[in-house]
Amino acid sequence: MRGLKSFVKRALVKTGSLELAARFRVPRAAILMYHSVRADPKLGADWIGPGITHSTRVFAHQMELVGRRFSPVTLDHILLFLIAQKQLPRRAVAITFDDGYLDNLEEAATVLNRLGIPAAFYLTTGLIGQADAPWFCRVRHAFMKTKRNEWPSSGHQRNWELVAPASRDAALSAAYDLCSRLTKKDQQQAVYAIELELGVEPVLPESRLMMNWDEIRTLRRSGHIVGSHTLTHPNTAHVSQEDALRAEIFESKRQLESYLREPVVHFSYPHPALRPQWNAKTLAMTREAGYATAVTTNPGPIRAHSNPLLLTRINAGSTEDEFLWNLERTFAET
Repeated sequence: MRGLKSFVKRALVKTGSLELAARFRVPRAAILMYHSVRADPKLGADWIGPGITHSTRVFAHQMELVGRRFSPVTLDHILLFLIAQKQLPRRAVAITFDDGYLDNLEEAATVLNRLGIPAAFYLTTGLIGQADAPWFCRVRHAFMKTKRNEWPSSGHQRNWELVAPASRDAALSAAYDLCSRLTKKDQQQAVYAIELELGVEPVLPESRLMMNWDEIRTLRRSGHIVGSHTLTHPNTAHVSQEDALRAEIFESKRQLESYLREPVVHFSYPHPALRPQWNAKTLAMTREAGYATAVTTNPGPIRAHSNPLLLTRINAGSTEDEFLWNLERTFAET
């Protein structure tokens, strides 16, 4: 059945059926979502999961397809479209990156600059220039490195079996759920407790994972957008303390504006775990903080009536067929 579905998708893309259908739709855009781009995604996979990592070769091919078959645009262009100040080119596509990994500059930006494609990079400001890994990378590393058969989780008051791959994946998801509600010191303490319970020593990555301020300025000088991805990457919809929530949304913006010496008006909702990733309170706070756009991980096209503070994005996919299918389907969607 999976093979048949793949065949049908490939046929629809290659025959141009979806592209033809899209010509009769109202103007719309697609926003692609990326995280990490590495020459060899297997290196460092204990820290950054393969599900959010693209090889440089695959990413370069995808951007070449965007340049040939679509119209690359910026988030600023999409904003002007949404406030009825600018028209979209046909098959408009914007590129975005979450988190602020160093490979965004070293690998992804190299490809983007060569092809003349702009992108938006959303940064977790508490991680900028840090030798330590993001909390979700540390949690993944602990589960990948542990030799134990059980995780005696103090946060859940239960034991999680780790022998079978499916059981280990379930435990890892539970750990993400636990930490994604927390910020700052509470978040760090929860991560340290997980490492202790798994018998894994806290260590730094073999090489720095995150960009520093000079590297971020290099991105800006290349013409790319820099936006906020909070201070410490919680799921903001599940942060219970209002002061902590405000800091994640407001302070991250202030820090970026202070270092870059320019307004920062683009925001990305972190989605490390749990649903939903936004609610009425977070929506109101992004508006109050002065953001002009905010992107989510919810799929779908950008239409003229889309809320600029709840913009949808689509996964890029890891193969050419999947990549083109995700884009063509978005433009053909009713």
